[in-house]
Amino acid sequence: MIGPALAADGPDKAKIDWQQFKGQSLELFFVKHPWTDAITPLLPEFEKLTGIKLNLTTAAEDAYWNKSSLGLASNKPPFDVFFLSMGINGYTAYSNNWLAQLNAQLDNPKLTDPAWYQYDDISKAAAAAFHLPDPSSSKVYGIPMSTEVYMFFYRKDLFKESGIDVNAITTMAQWMDALHKLKLPDGVYPASLRGGGLGILDELNGMVANTWGNTPYLKDRFVYFDEKWAPRFTDPKVKEGFKLWADLMKLSAPGVTSFDWYEATTQFAQGKAATFGPDASLFASIFLDPAQSTVADKVGFKALPAASADGAHTAMWSWGLSIPEKSAKKDAAWLFLEWATSPYVTEQVSLKTLASSRQSTWSSADYQAKLPEGFGNAVGESLAIAQPSIMYLTAADQVVQSMLDALQAIYGGTPVDEAMQKLQDQATDIVKQAGLYKP
Repeated sequence: MIGPALAADGPDKAKIDWQQFKGQSLELFFVKHPWTDAITPLLPEFEKLTGIKLNLTTAAEDAYWNKSSLGLASNKPPFDVFFLSMGINGYTAYSNNWLAQLNAQLDNPKLTDPAWYQYDDISKAAAAAFHLPDPSSSKVYGIPMSTEVYMFFYRKDLFKESGIDVNAITTMAQWMDALHKLKLPDGVYPASLRGGGLGILDELNGMVANTWGNTPYLKDRFVYFDEKWAPRFTDPKVKEGFKLWADLMKLSAPGVTSFDWYEATTQFAQGKAATFGPDASLFASIFLDPAQSTVADKVGFKALPAASADGAHTAMWSWGLSIPEKSAKKDAAWLFLEWATSPYVTEQVSLKTLASSRQSTWSSADYQAKLPEGFGNAVGESLAIAQPSIMYLTAADQVVQSMLDALQAIYGGTPVDEAMQKLQDQATDIVKQAGLYKP
């Protein structure tokens, strides 16, 4: 038993032989991450269950990319299980044939008990992010284990003192109006959010997904490119998403154009902002920790209000676990993936990360009872309206930099149409040079 009051069945209920690879060892290579911190104390449980020895190596994210790529490219990868990123990094690994396709393990009754593992319980948006090369395919190259959705955090006390009922806010127009009406102490700003750095992409995409609505788009290039790779940055729905983000930046503290996640979260955690985001749900672990936050007992949670007539939408991000194609221990490695991403283990890990990829975790009354009031509902609502914002483009960083330049230009006073036309022209040149777009 890993912990008390579990809603999910333990691995003893799985109809497989957990000891079939007893005596083997597995090399794990993980990012230094809240999920890694949460799973590490549980690893001896897996070793006892299976007789498999686990050797864990971790690296900071900025160093992880190069080390994992070098390992995957070698004839004998130095790890059997590793963190897989959704988006361009995962697509690069797929394109180089570095990833094992996991359908054979998922469909093998000797390795997987489908009734116990419940793959279909994993958020469809998160699972789709690892269905390479196309999110709509059925090919599985990774299993999501830490998923974040983009939502708002707010100061309950400040909204209450201003006479604003957050529950009555259903549209982004109402949200923006409320921010302008807040009565705030000196030194406290209506908003804090990212305004600089390439790390802004997924969060900004959440806002653009909200303004885009239900109009279909190809899932491997998000809403920004059509079927011919023609850019769509001058589409009114995309322009509205950028404008809304820039308007939020104007309600933030000076210096917002240099704010990445650390600076933006620090503003909110130190009581200098009435709202934070849209940004990752997992930051609740910072805001609710009295050791890191001066507002730990004052934080409320809100799924993105609708920004189009189609209703509310948002984006999500997920880390996954994967197995190198050249690993000699794929089946044993799969047992670890199955255990580590099972409903049972996910429930325990998610008490610390607040970033479960499984629908059953968020719907569990026992789990909800352990969460801050309103958090589970806000995340659950967000997961229900979330889609991965994937852009499988080798030159994606160039496009993102141009997107950031446009956003900061709008914040600085450049007319939206002018800034977005410049972005459209730059993106057109990028996809032309990449040989993707031929008008």
